[in-house]
Amino acid sequence: MDSEIARLISQSEDAEKEIKVLQEVVQQLNDPARLLANGFISPQLEALKTENAKLKYQITHLKRNIATELDRKPENMLSIRAVMEEVFRMAIDKAYPNLDNPPVMIQASSKFADYQCNAAMNISQILKSGGTTANPRSIAEEILKYLPETEYFEKVDIAGPGFINIWLNKAFVSNQISDLLVRGIRPPIVMRKRRVAVDFSSPNVAKEMHVGHLRSTIIGETICRLLEWVGHDVVRINHIGDWGTQFGMLIAHLQEKFPNYLSLSPPIGDLMAFYKESKLRFDNDEEFKKRAYNAVVSLQSYDPNHMKAWKLICDVSRAEFEKVYKRLGVTIIERGESFYQEMMKDMVKKLDEEGLTEMDEGRKIMFVPGQPVPLTVVKSDGGYTYDTSDLAAIRHRIIDERCDWLIYVVDAGQGTHLQTIFAAAKHLGLYNPSRVRVEHTAFGVVLGEDKKKFKTRSGDSVRLVDLLDEGLKRAETKLAEKEREK
Repeated sequence: MDSEIARLISQSEDAEKEIKVLQEVVQQLNDPARLLANGFISPQLEALKTENAKLKYQITHLKRNIATELDRKPENMLSIRAVMEEVFRMAIDKAYPNLDNPPVMIQASSKFADYQCNAAMNISQILKSGGTTANPRSIAEEILKYLPETEYFEKVDIAGPGFINIWLNKAFVSNQISDLLVRGIRPPIVMRKRRVAVDFSSPNVAKEMHVGHLRSTIIGETICRLLEWVGHDVVRINHIGDWGTQFGMLIAHLQEKFPNYLSLSPPIGDLMAFYKESKLRFDNDEEFKKRAYNAVVSLQSYDPNHMKAWKLICDVSRAEFEKVYKRLGVTIIERGESFYQEMMKDMVKKLDEEGLTEMDEGRKIMFVPGQPVPLTVVKSDGGYTYDTSDLAAIRHRIIDERCDWLIYVVDAGQGTHLQTIFAAAKHLGLYNPSRVRVEHTAFGVVLGEDKKKFKTRSGDSVRLVDLLDEGLKRAETKLAEKEREK
């Protein structure tokens, strides 16, 4: 009995010793400095913990600042031109209150003054057309009578037949420059916020994007970013070619090469090779060409099987386009020619009802006043053309999208075509130039050493992805030469 008691007492004493050891360990864990002194934590680990705490603080600080910036209302820079236009508009409205939306016409003038207002000549023409005779100089004098005193102008006078020369106040300009240097560039105040449709990039389905698409894509994206920055509502439109004769040959080729395409996705990852195969057959096989034309008719009639084939081809192309856009940081909404198919039917019907079309060797054309070349709205085989889709598109953008500014970022070679489309839209009453702004932002084409459109030795345009890869490779080489990789 005594031995049993002694054993239990010994176990109790051992347990108390273990408890004391555990309590001391717990105290050490709650005291990092003591752990570090006793060698339980390495100095490297402690340094990392300290750095981590600093980073967490910095992240919290950055998040707070970002939230503050997002909540802050944007401050605007003063637009000197906008100020002058507003001041002169007030003077012109007071001088000629009966004129509806008279021109202001402020422009830079490095030769005679800082700026010029050339409205007097145009107002003279407007008055003359209404039966009132007034020479431009007297009109300019009348405008100056109502010009309010402002801090912006140092001197304003009339030159020649009615040009109003404007010199800016040097103190005012100095203050604006100082503000710019101190506070940086900020968006100017936009007197009229517009809804802008920018048409750019516009590759063709079943063909890879080539170097020719780079300019439209970059210029268009830049315009969109600038317009958004100043506060306009921008619709970024990718008017891709995804309808028409080429799809007849593609679908006919798909049906013959992959007859089970309805149930099994065909391996057409190399769409360019697939396009070349179908184009070769289309150019050299009359029987295949007939099947291709029949496929176009079936597609435009929305036959389910042909629509399935069309969608397969578009999906492959779309995936490749998106890779390029993601790489360039471009955001864009796809609006293919197919989007306007039913609208094209309505457009042709409208033209017919208004007696604006006529037949010419089996095709339906429309002459536009003042334009040298007519529009072809229906081909001899019953299909529609770029003319038809572009007319439907401009109507949709103005009427349905409610845009009051259209910008077409297209190469200069399409200038005559777009000029005719704009004139036709105006003639049809689709837009009023005094309320809707429609313009072509043109750029040149990429030329080779032979001064013709740039081609590779194989006869194909240089792929855009190859150009981007080459640019990246050369940039990396230059950086490596300067040992920037270190």
